[in-house]
Amino acid sequence: MNKFLKGGIAGAVGIVLLLGGAGTFALWNSSANTDAGTIAAGNLSVVASSTAGSWTVNGSTSRATMTGYKVVPGDVLVYSKTMSIIATGDNLVATLGITPASILATSTSAPADVALAAYLTKTATLTATGTGISTGSAPYTVTAGAAGVSQDISVAVTITFPKSTTAGFENDTKLGSVNLNALAVTLTQK
Repeated sequence: MNKFLKGGIAGAVGIVLLLGGAGTFALWNSSANTDAGTIAAGNLSVVASSTAGSWTVNGSTSRATMTGYKVVPGDVLVYSKTMSIIATGDNLVATLGITPASILATSTSAPADVALAAYLTKTATLTATGTGISTGSAPYTVTAGAAGVSQDISVAVTITFPKSTTAGFENDTKLGSVNLNALAVTLTQK
C-alpha cells in the first residue's frame, strides 16, 4: 500500500471519529450558587444513669436487687431507674417504650426458664415521667427539647407474674429463672 493511500485511510478514520462525537459540542450555559446554607441533623438517644435502680415487690418491699428473691404467681415487681434522653430536631417526635423480648430465659434449654420468661414478657409494662414525656400510658410520646440538652426522666418497668384461677396453670414455671440484665427501654422516632 502506498503512503498516500495509508494517509488517506488514516485521515478518513480520524474524520469519522470526529464526526462520531458531533453531539458533544458545547452549548452556552451558566450556573450560580444559591447560598442555601447548611443542614444539621438532630439527635435521639436514651441512656441509663449510673445510679443503681431499685425494685419494689407487691407495692411495699424495697430491694436493691432481686438476687435471692423467689417470685411466685401473683407477685408484682417494679424496677425504677433514672434515665436521660436527648431528643433534638425541629419536627422530632419519638416513642418511649419497653422491649418485652429483652426479658430472657436464663437458659433456653431449660423449659421452666423459657416458660417463666414467656409469662413475664407478656405482662411487662413501662411508666415514665419527665420533661418532654406525654402523660398517659406507654408507648409515651417524646417531644424534642433544646438542642443537645439531656432531659432526666424516671422510668418504672412493672413485671407481673400472672396468677391463674386454674389450679396448676403456672406449674411449668416452677424453678424457672430469667435474666433481666438486658431489659431495654427504647426510644424510637415516629
